[in-house]
Amino acid sequence: MALILNLDDYKAPQLEVDFGFKKVSVELTDDTTSKMSAFMLDANEMLKKADKLTDDELAKLPREEAKKRLENVLGNARDLLEGAFDELFNKQGLGVELYNRLGKSTVSLANVFSRVNIEVNKANQRKEDRKLNRYNRRNDNRKKK
Repeated sequence: MALILNLDDYKAPQLEVDFGFKKVSVELTDDTTSKMSAFMLDANEMLKKADKLTDDELAKLPREEAKKRLENVLGNARDLLEGAFDELFNKQGLGVELYNRLGKSTVSLANVFSRVNIEVNKANQRKEDRKLNRYNRRNDNRKKK
C-alpha cells in the first residue's frame, strides 16, 4: 500500500485583505505568523506606555515637553505598525497610506492591525482544524475496517 499525499492540502493558507483602496495578500507561513505576533506584542506595549502617560503626569511637565513625550511614544508605535504592514504584505508605503486614510490615528492603525492579526489566527486555526479532521477521518475509517 502506498500513501499518496496532495501537498496542496498542506500548504500554508493565504490571507487576502481588502483595505478598500488596495487588496493585498500574505502567505501565512511560520515566519509570517511569528512576525505578526511579535509586532502585536511590541505595538501593544508601546500603546500601553502611551496610556500610562496620565494627564496628571503630563500636566506636571512644561507644555512643549509633554507634547514631545506623547508624540514620541505614539510616533514609535506608529512607525512600528507602518513598518509591520509594509513588511508583512511586502508593499512599501502601505502602512503610511493606511495611517493617512485612518485620519492619522495611531490607535486606529493599531486596531486595524489587531483585526488583521485576528484573521491570521483564525486562518491558522482553520488549517489546523482541517488537518485534525482529516487525521480523525482516516483513523475512524481504519477502525471500521
